[in-house]
Order: sequence, then structure tokens, then C-alpha cells
Amino acid sequence: MTTKSSLYVDNPYEKVEGNPYVEEEFMEGVVVFKDSSKISEVFLRLNHNTDQIEFMEGDEIRGFTKPEDLAIASFGSRSFIYNKYRRGKKIQSGYFEVLASGYCKLLFRRESIIKREQVPPSEMSGGNYRDYFRTTKEYYLVLGAEPAKKVIKSQKNVLKVLAEEESNLKKYIADEGLKVKNEKDLVKLINYYNKLKE
Repeated sequence: MTTKSSLYVDNPYEKVEGNPYVEEEFMEGVVVFKDSSKISEVFLRLNHNTDQIEFMEGDEIRGFTKPEDLAIASFGSRSFIYNKYRRGKKIQSGYFEVLASGYCKLLFRRESIIKREQVPPSEMSGGNYRDYFRTTKEYYLVLGAEPAKKVIKSQKNVLKVLAEEESNLKKYIADEGLKVKNEKDLVKLINYYNKLKE
């Protein structure tokens, strides 16, 4: 199925249950690079198994060879950046969806790995296992130019990261009746924090 803003390409993971994409279809989008150059009217999707933003070039699916040169990639109603993040004691880099931007960015990261599960053999299955994607979803906060820090969607955890504005944020949470476990309320809180930092 082809429309003006999206293009469908067969799933290369056909023997794996599920898919590793935010959206399986390619969506028309724009990529802006850190040197201010831009590619528009390109069809994009995020593969969170390979941690690549894929694009169509003719009939081929390609990925960016230097993702660190991307400032932002936007397609559909989503925007993504390539950013450093802390994983334990290591600093790694990967793609994140931007949920709130400013001095403090609220980022959302998906990662998929292929898992194999034993199943009873049957005439229909032809085997005794199934492969499927296990996807993890995590939230991160970025303050200034620091690597992203994983954050649990809880008031205590978020306020610990944003400690210098804790009293203002607690008052805002109470006044607005926010539930930080709710993504929309968390976005609202981070946007308020960024206003305090202007």
C-alpha cells in the first residue's frame, strides 16, 4: 500500500513474531544534520532491533553510516535524535524519540532483541520453537550536554534528577494534579521545568 506520506516494504523478519519498528511502514520525513544541511521528502522508519533509522534509496533499505551527524529526524508525528546515554558505567549512543525538548530533554528509547521460545511440536508448526521480539521501553532525561540518564516514571525518581527545582516541581505537580507515571503528565512536568530554566 502506497500513499503520499508512507511507503510499505516487506518485513525482512518474516519468521519472527512481531516487528522491530516504531511503524512498519516507511513514513515521509525530514532529516536535519548538525551542519544544518537537510534531506526532505525521504521515507524513513526506526528499526529498534538494529538501532538504525532506515530510509529508502530506490528499492533498497539503507541506514545512516554516521548517525552522530544527525541533529534530528522527523517522520509521521515523531522526532528522533541520536544521543549518548548511560548504561551502567558505560556510555553508549543510540536513537531516542524526543518527547520534550529544551535544557532538559525527555527521551524515550525502544530496544528489541530476538528471543527463541520452546513450543510443543505440531503438524502446523513444523518445529518446536518460535522466534519473537522482546521489546524494552525506557525513559531518559538529558540535562544540557550530559549523556542521557535512565529515569523511572515516578515522582521520586524524576525529582531526584531535577533536584535543584524540587520544591517548585512538587508545587506544580500538586497544583496541576499530575501523575508522573502518566507519560503526558511527565511531558507537561518537563516542559514546566524547562520554563523555569529560561
